[in-house]
Amino acid sequence: MALWIISYHIDFEMDDGTKITRKDMRTIEDENMDTEDKARAWLSDRYNNSDDPMVNMAGLLAGIKNEKLIIDEIILHEFNIEN
Repeated sequence: MALWIISYHIDFEMDDGTKITRKDMRTIEDENMDTEDKARAWLSDRYNNSDDPMVNMAGLLAGIKNEKLIIDEIILHEFNIEN
């Protein structure tokens, strides 16, 4: 079994020109997620197609001019589950 840990941040450019960075991480436990590329695609799909925020949006609900998702690190943790 594999557990992918993805660390990322989103850089926000605000209407007033300030830049704010928010960090977070996600874990994926899925036997079909067997490559780093698939884990990266999963996170990108979440970012582009989900209504759930990917980072803490406190204070960022208005005034966002632009944002960019940056994947910092993808770690694979493999383990065996014995019955």
